[in-house]
Parts: sequence; structure tokens; C-alpha cells
Amino acid sequence: MATAPRRLATLLAIAGMLAACQPPDPDWANKAALRIGAPRTNAAEVRERQTARFPDTTEERLLVEATQVLQDLGFTIEESATRYGVLAGSKDRDATEAGQVAGQVALTIGLALLGVSYQPVWDTDQVIRATLTTRQRVPKEAILRISFERIVTNSQGASRAEELTAAEFSGGFFDKVRAGLARGG
Repeated sequence: MATAPRRLATLLAIAGMLAACQPPDPDWANKAALRIGAPRTNAAEVRERQTARFPDTTEERLLVEATQVLQDLGFTIEESATRYGVLAGSKDRDATEAGQVAGQVALTIGLALLGVSYQPVWDTDQVIRATLTTRQRVPKEAILRISFERIVTNSQGASRAEELTAAEFSGGFFDKVRAGLARGG
């Protein structure tokens, strides 16, 4: 009979813990969804970094040069809607970093010495994607916007997406497009 009160006490304790886990706000899911779908606070700044004007060129010439630069950088063109000035490409790359692997192995060994089982995780592969759009602003001036992202897969098969918004990504691309236009123009 002593086990029945223990079971009841255990069930009451579990029920109490579960009740404590309930969010205080019944509308928490909607608020979380709005935060997740909200634009970044620096969206205009990122868009400006990803956009460049190219005077003395047409949208068609700009799109041809941008395609060549992407291919020179190792991208495979996956989608192209030149009529609408849209292009998308990707390239696969190894994401393994020796320091990350060494750190995970050291952590695994250290935890094993403490009697804790740990499955090491490190990045293995990545797909870098580029999406660009062009538009003719005025005769003989075209605008190009490019965005980069990478999808990283780890040793456990899980993936994560990362936007590559630093100025050196789009700036370096624009420099190569300008150089190509200068050579061909």
C-alpha cells in the first residue's frame, strides 16, 4: 500500500511540473510566428549592399556578364529566366574545418573520461547558393542585386541555412562584373 501514495505523489509532482511549463500567454504561438516572419531590422541596409548600378550597359549585357562571373566562381546555373532578369546558381563545397573536428574529438574524450557519452558533431558539406536579379533603370543603366546563402550539413545529417550578407560577398562579385564589363565593353 505504500507504493500507491508514492505513485500519487509522483503523478502530482509531474502534473505540477507540466503545469509550470505552460506559457503564461495563451497567444504565445502567434507572437512567436510574427517574430519569426518579421523582416530583419537591417533589411534595407543589407539590400543596399547587395545592389549595384551599372551605367553605360544594358540589362541583357549585365545579365550575360553576371552569368559568366558566377560560372567563373564555380557556380552551376540552376535556374534562368533571362526575360525577367532572374538567375540562380549553386556550388557544393567541403565545410569540414580541422579545428572544429579536433574540438569535438577533444570534447568527446574529455566527457568520456567523466563517464558521459557524447556524439561529436561537425560541419561536413555546404551548398552555396546565389540568386541575382537585374532590371533596366533607364536607357544605358542597369541594376543588379545578388544574394548569397549557404546550407551547411553536419556529421549527423542535420542542415542549417545561413545568409551571407557581409559586404565582401556582394562587393567582390560586383567588382568582377565591372571588370568583365570593362574588358568586353
